[in-house]
Amino acid sequence: MVGDAGYVKDPITAHGLTDALRDAELLGRAIIAAAGGEAPEAVALAAYQATRDRLSERLSAVTDANAIAWDLDEIRRLLLQLSDAMSDEVWWLRALEPIGAAA
Repeated sequence: MVGDAGYVKDPITAHGLTDALRDAELLGRAIIAAAGGEAPEAVALAAYQATRDRLSERLSAVTDANAIAWDLDEIRRLLLQLSDAMSDEVWWLRALEPIGAAA
């Protein structure tokens, strides 16, 4: 899966499949852009990687912290941070134009 190949994250937040689906969408868009001549392949793939890393950074950090948190108040705080990070991800994905939409 694309998500698992990009980076390793503790499964405690059960966000891995979401990462894989998100990253497959983003990578597919990069491949379509390169194949359609919208961007050179290296540029399209670098943009995919940068977007993936930006969307994954907060999710990964809070997941790692959650995996070692043993205090209930800390876990609550981290789960709120996870929710906030996921909201950013959802906002970004909703902003994507449908593939094939007129520019």
